[in-house]
Amino acid sequence: MAIQLIDHGSTQGYQVRVGPRHAALTKFFAVRKHGGPRKALAAARAAESQLARQTEAPASRTGARRQAPANNTSGVVGVRPRYVVFSDVPYLYFVASWSVDGKPRCTSFSAEKHGLLGALELAMRRRGKAIGVPCEITPRQAWSRMKHLVSTTLN
Repeated sequence: MAIQLIDHGSTQGYQVRVGPRHAALTKFFAVRKHGGPRKALAAARAAESQLARQTEAPASRTGARRQAPANNTSGVVGVRPRYVVFSDVPYLYFVASWSVDGKPRCTSFSAEKHGLLGALELAMRRRGKAIGVPCEITPRQAWSRMKHLVSTTLN
C-alpha cells in the first residue's frame, strides 16, 4: 500500500496504489478538486484503507520455486551458466541460486576447474541441498537444455 505525491506540471495530487504489482488498484486525488493538499491527502488515506479491504491478500509461496517459469531458457530452475572475464579471457561458471528466509543466496562452480558436466552437477547438487529437493534431471540432460546459452566458441 502506498500513497505517492504527484506534482508534475499542472497535475498535482496523491496517487493511492494497493495490491500486488500486476493487479494493483489505483486511485488519484487531485489537490484542486479536493480543496487543497491536506484534504486531498486525507481523502487518499481514507481511500487507501477502503481499497485495502477490496483487494485479496497476495498468495504467499512457501519454499523454493521447483517448476520452471515460461521464460526460463536454461530448463533448470535455479541453475544458470555465467561467463566471468579475467585478463580478457572468458571463463564459464555455473551459478546455483536459492533463498534463505527471503534473502537471496548463490554460489558458482568453474567449468575450467571441475569440467563442464562436473561444474553443472555441483551447481545442481548445491541448489538441491539448499532447497531440500534434489534435481529431477541429470547434468547431461540439463546441459542439453542449456547449451544454446553458452557460446560455441568457448566450449
